[in-house]
Amino acid sequence: NLIEEHGYNAKSLLMYLDHLKTFEAIEGMDWLLRELEDYAKMMKEISPKFDKYPKHFLTTHKIASRNYNRLKQQFNEEKFKDRINLDMEHTFGKFCFIYPKCIQDIKDESVQMSNCVSSYVQRVIDGQCDILFLRYKDSQDKSLVTIEVRNGEIVQALQRYNHPLTKEQKEIVDKWNKWYANKIRNNVNKESEE
Repeated sequence: NLIEEHGYNAKSLLMYLDHLKTFEAIEGMDWLLRELEDYAKMMKEISPKFDKYPKHFLTTHKIASRNYNRLKQQFNEEKFKDRINLDMEHTFGKFCFIYPKCIQDIKDESVQMSNCVSSYVQRVIDGQCDILFLRYKDSQDKSLVTIEVRNGEIVQALQRYNHPLTKEQKEIVDKWNKWYANKIRNNVNKESEE
């Protein structure tokens, strides 16, 4: 099933199973295969962009289960689209900040990053926060950093598995905060002049 229905490569799958037995101390192969198939089914339903061979399978599976249950909730796509703020998008050198264009973009990000950003969809719709993706300009479809913005300022930015930012990523996030604060200030000044 993993090979035929979920697109796993036979050789890669065997090597991955061996890796999990060795480094995650998983004893039962039957249990592991059932869990891996369960993971693949959930992830495929959420987004086809899932990692078939996650480094930390047990943790990733728990996150996937949590996200799967959260994503069963239905959201209003039109209300989400009304909240899209393309003014937050910007490019600095090789990096770009992207606003998700639909709810599925956030689901895809949650799957690729093994994080809980999917739980923020309703908050975005309600105007409590905005979500941005930091990507390399030349590979904008590949997740790099997931960002939460509140009141026009980045308050949370994390890599895959909620790992902290690199020094370079932190510098870009700080640049964005300064750039966006100036943009807001300039817009307020223009409005007051009118």
